[in-house]
Amino acid sequence: MTTRSQTLEDALTAIEKRQLKSVSRIVVSRAWWDALSPGERSAYRNRCSGLGVELSADDRISRHFVEVITKDEPPLSSERRV
Repeated sequence: MTTRSQTLEDALTAIEKRQLKSVSRIVVSRAWWDALSPGERSAYRNRCSGLGVELSADDRISRHFVEVITKDEPPLSSERRV
């Protein structure tokens, strides 16, 4: 199942608080991701890794939300792991 969150920060916080469960992947906008500093990207990657969540970017989704995907959903062909 795919749900949306306003931001990557909101999604990660909800996972950390166990408000979102069985999350396997978070997909962010490629343009948004590319605009982050290397330090910000590294911090998000580390947080996701610590939670066991794969982080991907997709050039087809809006900057205005992130997609939160539960287990067993295959990635879209336009997604790239970051």
